[in-house]
Amino acid sequence: MTTAAPSGSQQQMDWNVIGDDAVRILQALLRFETVNLPGNETPAATYIANLLQTAGIGAEVIEAAPGRGSVVARLRAERPTGRPLLLTGHTDVVSVEPDKWSQDPFGGDIVDGYIWGRGVLDMKGQVAAELAVLLALARYNVALSRDVTFAAFADEERGGQLGAAWLWRHRPDVLDAEYAINEGGGRSILVGDQRIYLCQSGEKGPARLQVTARGPAGHASVPLDGTAMTKMSDALHRLTAWEPPTRVTTPVRILLETIAAALDEAGAAAVARVIENPMLEAIQAMPVEPLVHRIVRATTRDTAVPTVIQGGKTINVIPSEVTLGVDARFLPGTDPEEWRSLVQSVVGDEVEVELLSREPGLEFDPASPLFEIIKETIAEMAPGATVAPFL
Repeated sequence: MTTAAPSGSQQQMDWNVIGDDAVRILQALLRFETVNLPGNETPAATYIANLLQTAGIGAEVIEAAPGRGSVVARLRAERPTGRPLLLTGHTDVVSVEPDKWSQDPFGGDIVDGYIWGRGVLDMKGQVAAELAVLLALARYNVALSRDVTFAAFADEERGGQLGAAWLWRHRPDVLDAEYAINEGGGRSILVGDQRIYLCQSGEKGPARLQVTARGPAGHASVPLDGTAMTKMSDALHRLTAWEPPTRVTTPVRILLETIAAALDEAGAAAVARVIENPMLEAIQAMPVEPLVHRIVRATTRDTAVPTVIQGGKTINVIPSEVTLGVDARFLPGTDPEEWRSLVQSVVGDEVEVELLSREPGLEFDPASPLFEIIKETIAEMAPGATVAPFL
């Protein structure tokens, strides 16, 4: 796979200029308040479209609902030899508590060498970097072997039904690509003296479970047996004490093999035990930093993490119903309904487990031309480092 082809008219890229562009664009994006809900991504999408159109790159703002705009763009190759490379991101952000910040979360200010703002990491920073690269490809007249397309979606933080999912249903033409680059990778881990950069080549599928307990209601001055709250307490204890079944997918196996290659014989043997059976004790025995323990634990099992509990309205009244919200993440290949049934068996029949929403886990074969280019680029930019896939 190649995207840039040699060109006699191509200028030498000035990466200082490109970096300055990325900073300027990021600061501008941070100043759009795109907390979801309500989102209101259209002004940010319009800013991006105007930026690209000024540079001669075709761009379009597409609204799934009033104010919920995504922006798509295409930089065309003169003689394409392959399907497009898609650069993607999202412009909405999660909520913020301004009083907990030392800087304005929507100011985009640079303080002590850091850019401050909600969305710097998730993920206006990458959107800005992708835009800076797209502008550079046009500015320096880079001869392309394929179209480079771009999409900054609305509504990612709440499932994408007014963003990526909507575009896939209604405008699949703007998303057609052979390869796509999105968020999720780029961090690195240090194993011994070996720096390993992580390239996400798959993703666990998100799901939402609701656990409901029901029981007699009454005044709290007269205790009752079998209440919704006590049933939920028992169910919550069982769920948090449970160790789910484990499975090693292809990307995680390759990551573990890369880690093992950087360790001595004893360390490599410890990693081999994890590949064979990734139980918590084996994972924690690997001689690596705690971050790696957390990554491997999360990516070798389906998870069900309780996050929200709701019950009574008044402190002196025993509620008749208590609900527990559970964030679940499925490995590629997991059947969501089978997983729901498994969780039901864990928490017991005194409560009811309902699957509210689900998306399948996905895997992309890391043995690809794109992955090889990423490895070559990392080797050039960080000599001695290597790249491994992960979920």
